[in-house]
Amino acid sequence: MNICIVLSTRPEIIKLSPVIQKLKENKDKYFLINTNQHTLKKMSKVFFDFFKISGKLYNIKTVKKSQNHFFPNAIKEISIILKKNKPDFLIVQGDTNTSLAGCMAASLINRNLVYTKKIKIVHIEAGLRSFDNHMPEEVNRKIIDQLSDILFVPTKFDFNNLKKENCLKGKKTIVVGNTITDVLRKYIPIVKKVKILEKLGLKKKSFFLVTLHRPESVDIKKNLIKLFNTFNNLTKEYNLPIIFPIHPRTKDKIKKLKLKIDKRIKIIEPLEYLSFLKLMKESKIILTDSGGIQEEAAIIGVPCITLRTTTERQITLLKKVNIMTGYNEIKIINAVKRFNEKRIFKIKDFGTGQVTNKIYKQLLKIKTK
Repeated sequence: MNICIVLSTRPEIIKLSPVIQKLKENKDKYFLINTNQHTLKKMSKVFFDFFKISGKLYNIKTVKKSQNHFFPNAIKEISIILKKNKPDFLIVQGDTNTSLAGCMAASLINRNLVYTKKIKIVHIEAGLRSFDNHMPEEVNRKIIDQLSDILFVPTKFDFNNLKKENCLKGKKTIVVGNTITDVLRKYIPIVKKVKILEKLGLKKKSFFLVTLHRPESVDIKKNLIKLFNTFNNLTKEYNLPIIFPIHPRTKDKIKKLKLKIDKRIKIIEPLEYLSFLKLMKESKIILTDSGGIQEEAAIIGVPCITLRTTTERQITLLKKVNIMTGYNEIKIINAVKRFNEKRIFKIKDFGTGQVTNKIYKQLLKIKTK
């Protein structure tokens, strides 16, 4: 097999790391394309380093002015690399601008190729839907699913989304779980040795963990103000600290708004993977607008409150390990109260740590046909 993997952002690097490791172990021919969508070292390069992402790597220089500049530039640069290397498969993960650019580049090249020479586009984490087309990620994932030839789907729930959209015809679609279970299976035992709790002066299950980064959470002034008012009140009501590893865009917005922040809200810089995983595992409740963290919380058995009005991880709501509150303080406080009174259990809907093996076997089968 000759495989191209297009990636750049933190979730892509984390979730594709076991796939890359599998290709490396089996001595398959593969190469990576990093679009540098994330230019900050602490949001990208540290994860390449931690997961020991190795192999032939193309770093392309994309224009950062806006998405209107990023896409044509990224598609052009990726296309040049694909024409040179002629991969059998192009793999993208999730719903980022990087994933869409990689998918578009391969799709455009395929227009001029005979069927036997076409690059098969593989979408890992296909079928997720928030049913909110105002989300850039929702638009991205829909287009990627339509253009892909092979769809690796996390759950039956996500498979049904594709079925309702008539997105199965002419595609190979397999429910495999999510590769994040492979990552967690490997690294959860290791976090016992991580000393981030001691460093921050925390006790297990005696703090809340918060992350915010989405435009609707931090770019809309009234939403960010509501959330911080809620966080301030939470620390008073429960007399517990909130640990807040801060995303660069969130940091900028807080600074501009000069928000009043309770001293028990500890704003810290983004963490390397094991430290953050340790915080997730030992937190009392996670409050987040991240899709990936909703999954991870459900898998490791930590209650999650989603600070959004829609979510593509709906299975976590159905399993009652996640509550979606939007930016409403009363709903958030009630959700915290509910989880404070009731224990939740880990869910296995995303797999049990063998997802990469399933994906690899399917790719081998398709290649040898």
